[in-house]
Amino acid sequence: MNKQETKKRIEELRLLLEKHRVLYHVHDTPTISDELYDSLMSELSTLEKNYPEFDSETSPTKRVGGDILPYFEKIKHHTKQWSFDNVFSLQELIDWEDRNITILKKTNIMDVPTYVAEMKIDGLKVILTYKDGVLARAATRGDGEVGEDITENIKTVKVIPLSLPDKVSITVIGEAWMKKKDLEKINTERARQGLALYANTRNLSAGTLRQLDPKVVARRNIQIFAYDIDGGDYKTQEDELKALESFGFLVNKDRRHCKTLEEIQKFYDAWVNKREKEDYGIDGLVIKINEKNIWDTLGYTAKSPRGGIAYKFPAEEVATVLRTITLQVGRTGAITPVAELTPVLIAGSVVSRATLHNSDEIKRLDVRIGDTVKLRKAGDVIPEIFGVFKELRPQNAKAFIMPTVCPECNSVLSKEISGKVTSVALYCKNKNCPAKHLEGLVHFVSKKGMNIEELGERTVEIFHDIGLINDFSSIFEIKKTDINGLEGFGEKSAENIITSIQKARNVPLHRFLFSLGIRHLGEQTAKDIAKHFNSFESLIKATREELVHVEGVGEKVADSIIEYFNDVTNTKILSQLLPQLKITNEVKTEGDGKLFNKTFVITGTLPSLSRDGAKDLIEKNGGRVSNSVSGKTSYLLMGENPGSKFEDATKHNVTIISEKKFLEMVN
Repeated sequence: MNKQETKKRIEELRLLLEKHRVLYHVHDTPTISDELYDSLMSELSTLEKNYPEFDSETSPTKRVGGDILPYFEKIKHHTKQWSFDNVFSLQELIDWEDRNITILKKTNIMDVPTYVAEMKIDGLKVILTYKDGVLARAATRGDGEVGEDITENIKTVKVIPLSLPDKVSITVIGEAWMKKKDLEKINTERARQGLALYANTRNLSAGTLRQLDPKVVARRNIQIFAYDIDGGDYKTQEDELKALESFGFLVNKDRRHCKTLEEIQKFYDAWVNKREKEDYGIDGLVIKINEKNIWDTLGYTAKSPRGGIAYKFPAEEVATVLRTITLQVGRTGAITPVAELTPVLIAGSVVSRATLHNSDEIKRLDVRIGDTVKLRKAGDVIPEIFGVFKELRPQNAKAFIMPTVCPECNSVLSKEISGKVTSVALYCKNKNCPAKHLEGLVHFVSKKGMNIEELGERTVEIFHDIGLINDFSSIFEIKKTDINGLEGFGEKSAENIITSIQKARNVPLHRFLFSLGIRHLGEQTAKDIAKHFNSFESLIKATREELVHVEGVGEKVADSIIEYFNDVTNTKILSQLLPQLKITNEVKTEGDGKLFNKTFVITGTLPSLSRDGAKDLIEKNGGRVSNSVSGKTSYLLMGENPGSKFEDATKHNVTIISEKKFLEMVN
């Protein structure tokens, strides 16, 4: 080829590669194989190397990453990068609309605005400046006025066009994010290298775009959703989004043009429950007035545009004040400190209490009465304190000291010693402690125990206080006439309670074992025992040696079982209880499940499955679930915020799988 032909070939290759970049990375509809794409890229790279006079900063070959940067330069944005105000309820959204309509009426604009509801991606805001259609600069938001120059890093991001079809000069605003599966992959590698793990996809996105080595960015699969244009003549927000799509940007298709706030609320409600199924983090909706003339008329407050608002999903992490610490006595006698909090809304429910586990945890957190604490729901279920704002600590904040006697029966508390191991928790050893007795009854009727649905914790407390329930067997002696007339219990509720008690008379062996509250005997171990023994009678006769040989049963559990069945009080309880029940063995022993003989440990928050849901799927397919990682663990099923089990799995070379991979295994 002569020079002219070479130049033409280079230009054609660039156009073709750009076309396939959009098909692959933006529309997720590749029409050629990766090998073909790489072949075309290789040819272009060779031609550019041999003919440097035809080099271009917008060539696809520039995405591989340049030299390591010494630091990021600070740059001032051409226009201020505003942030949206937040609302947390429909009423607050209505108030926002009312304020805007009031302003519009004062300016004689009587048009009713419509809205575009878009996903609020939990990522990193980026500002991309194009001059005459060519990417000239990329920056982080920073404080809204000054950001950092990340141009060289952005050039490696395949979803971003280096040049636009039209030679326009515009600024494009977007949100950088990374897929959850990429977070797992990168964290796995970092754990092997002994490096700190990224806490979530947002931190990973920010950490990636602030790498001083662009080649690192090029190796990571960072994504950017474009959502706004500064410049150009667009009549609506929808027009802007369509223009961005035509320019070859990745634009989130999960959006809706809404005429009313009611339509927005329906869209919001739908996404509250399904957001975890997406590859990216979503923490709410961004609501924008669609009509640009109305947006411009409304203008800005000191820090936010009036024409847009962030409608946040129920918070998963909040701050609140620890008012005092009380003590809870468990069925085993373990004394657990409980934080009594200023009530706060988190993940859709009001929380006023959270466990502090034990005195060591209180010391680790350095939490004191009066502190402003950081609260989250672990796995969207259990409230837990995970930090303290020490900057807000009042002068009269009090350190908590664990008591020496039981708060319920005044018995002296002590730690348990097993061999060379001393427990962290303190225990009440009094067998007749009323708190232990009540907690044992609550445990007996719980969902994973006898599953008496209509006997919740509060109902058990009431029935216990009036003498209607005093032991396990007395539950099955309750009559409808005993409940009728009690304050707060009508005829229908009495009927429901009796029906649920009758239903519970037929109980699987593993649930019955768990309901008894035998020390150290967890739900999974109860299932392992039920698989091994044909009946409850066979279990009672089992020796310690026989128990230890059951998979999942260690010496501590075996000793607890023997001790329980040898106790005279327990023998009497069982003699009164067993005639009331029909105990079956429903645990499968056949090895035909897809996960037969496989042991799983579950950690972190899964995208769509609850922990119990994942557990049920594992067990229905012949597998078992363990609480801790060991050399016998087959798989670690990992979600977001995995904790120490991730490190344990890495140490034991346990295969780590995502929810998606797990579902492929069972379907």
